[in-house]
Amino acid sequence: MTIPGSLLDGSRATGRRHIAGIDGGATKTLAAVLSLDTFEINFGNGGPSNVDAVGAQAAASAIRDAMREAFGEADVDDDDVGTAVVGIAGTPSDEIAHSVQTEFSPGAWYFVNDVIAAWAAGTWLEPGVAVISGTGSHVFGVNAAGESWRTGGWGHVLGDEGSGYWLGLSGMKAALHYRDASGPETALLDAAVAFYKLDAIEDLQALVYGQPLTKSEIAAFTEEVEKSAVAGDRVASNLFQTAASDLATQVRAPIEALGLTGAFKIAVVGGVFSDGELLRTPFEAAVREFAPDARFVVPEIPPVGGSLLLGLRAEGVAEVDRDALCSALADELE
Repeated sequence: MTIPGSLLDGSRATGRRHIAGIDGGATKTLAAVLSLDTFEINFGNGGPSNVDAVGAQAAASAIRDAMREAFGEADVDDDDVGTAVVGIAGTPSDEIAHSVQTEFSPGAWYFVNDVIAAWAAGTWLEPGVAVISGTGSHVFGVNAAGESWRTGGWGHVLGDEGSGYWLGLSGMKAALHYRDASGPETALLDAAVAFYKLDAIEDLQALVYGQPLTKSEIAAFTEEVEKSAVAGDRVASNLFQTAASDLATQVRAPIEALGLTGAFKIAVVGGVFSDGELLRTPFEAAVREFAPDARFVVPEIPPVGGSLLLGLRAEGVAEVDRDALCSALADELE
């Protein structure tokens, strides 16, 4: 996974006066159209567009719905829009690109993974790393030469270490280990019974395999793991320590591969980071062992803003009014 060079060097700039940014996720899709003349932003919404979760056809439909609404709110036609950057969770596919482009024809299209938009939003296109810990996990870094490196993002079967899914599933396993007397005592057993409204912990097996529980439903148990950790449950606390260590290991790879040194930014993104310090504090401590001067930041703008920043750069806009963009996004998203 790399960033197309023309997204950073403006070599495919169209000269048109509007750009579009799209953030496609597991629960919804948000499209934004930005006027380069007024800096006004108009939005449109669609359903989920994580292709790995809903499939290419549904993902493309959600993107089209969101773009149609945003274009209508902005009162623009296809030929008014220059660059369109679509950041979507999962694996962007040619099928999605073709389906969307049959209806809309901006000057230049870019379909990228959402971690690239997260990097743009978190670093403002400066050298650095974005690390996502939400339902899934993903790490992406870029250096001053525009070289990039991706770690993780392999999905819940092959990866997602340090994510909400990993924490939720590990919390369930810990509860079952306690039940089997093969692991230490933990409040997570009673928490799982209550959270999933079970008669007994033995019913968890039928729920997970029989219903079956979705990735998001398993990740939701992270909330109970967090509550148990805050209450002093050692098993739950150790899970957050392990998650932090796993994420730090993933972050180390792009830092070393890209030769990032000094006070570069590490943007922490996603619900598990935002829920509190249980993950972030040990994560930062682990990263400082090999990147002592790194600056940890929380993105000032949502992921759709990262797609817009990429679009601005692709159109050759070298300097962005940071306060104006933050204000426009905040006003519209309230």
